[in-house]
Amino acid sequence: MKYLITLVGMLALFSCSNKNQFTLDGNIKGVTKDKIVLGTFQGRDMLGIDTVDVLNGKFRFEIESLPTSTYALRLLKKNVSMSAILENGNITLNADIKDAERGYIQQIEMIGGKNQELITRFHNMKFEILRHERYANATEIVAKIKKTKDHDEFIELNKKLQALAPNLEEEVKTAQLKLIRDNLDQYFVSQIFWVVQKITTAEEVKEIYDLLPAESQKNERVVNVMNDIRIKESIQPGKPAPDFTLKTPEGEDLSLIDLRGKIVLVDFWASWCKPCRASFPHMKELYGKYHAKGFEILGVTNDSNHKAWKKAIKDDELPWLNVADEFPTEGPVRTAKVITSYGMDYLPSTVLIDKQGIIIAKLLHGEELDKKLEELFGL
Repeated sequence: MKYLITLVGMLALFSCSNKNQFTLDGNIKGVTKDKIVLGTFQGRDMLGIDTVDVLNGKFRFEIESLPTSTYALRLLKKNVSMSAILENGNITLNADIKDAERGYIQQIEMIGGKNQELITRFHNMKFEILRHERYANATEIVAKIKKTKDHDEFIELNKKLQALAPNLEEEVKTAQLKLIRDNLDQYFVSQIFWVVQKITTAEEVKEIYDLLPAESQKNERVVNVMNDIRIKESIQPGKPAPDFTLKTPEGEDLSLIDLRGKIVLVDFWASWCKPCRASFPHMKELYGKYHAKGFEILGVTNDSNHKAWKKAIKDDELPWLNVADEFPTEGPVRTAKVITSYGMDYLPSTVLIDKQGIIIAKLLHGEELDKKLEELFGL
């Protein structure tokens, strides 16, 4: 991690035009003496704006003007970070060093700052709704959900909560969308725009996008969501499947177009994906049944560890073609190229393609895949 602390040009930019003062008073329990950096991220590097001392957990930043944005706070000696939306005004931050996991404190308390309050409310909307009197019978379960750190217990408790409140998820989504629509001019909307895509239809996402200020529409997170929607709309039955060329385990190039004339199932998977590998025995049956009749499977791994990928192919005795997806070498987030170009959000994912390279269907598994192949091959 790089810290570029003395950035005169940036500080000059921050101090021009808007004269509303920014102050941040912090208290981090468990920290006796340290230094804390306030900054932004540029790629994988932290771009420092200011550094102050932390004494007995307390620190204070004072800046003439701070643009509303997402900022990082990093304790230098402890090598621990936090992040929050900050803006002009008086803001108080409370945290506890014992809550740090893998060098990051996720649970922080922020008082002041409209956008951080909005994003916190957005993410805690379920618990806000559960405070209503009609959910009094779920109080005990909700209290346990908030306290548990055990994944299996968390899943079981949520199943019980769903039984008591079957309409809760829809209520939460409705309330979250209302919060967004009531605050379209606020910065926080761009930061949770990727969540909007998951809780409503593409049409409503586009409708909300059209209502955003021009500055928010240019935000990288918003742009990424709109690009993903565009890609998903292009990966539909009847559309051409995007061609790609990737490396086989032997290091040779293999292109999707090389398989024209065959019915091809593109299977996105990874060696670490248990559901992916659990599907292979059934896929082997289908491959054995239809391969001689013109059916091919092309596995596209999401593994960046090619040793693990090749071992999985050998251990699971995969008889079909396999290639490894590529990852960009630049940028803070490394996403696989081909699976991104196909708009797939999870593994395993599949795309069934006809002999002319046109998409027949996507996300087919199990019985649905059986029925479609029976239909195609007339068996």
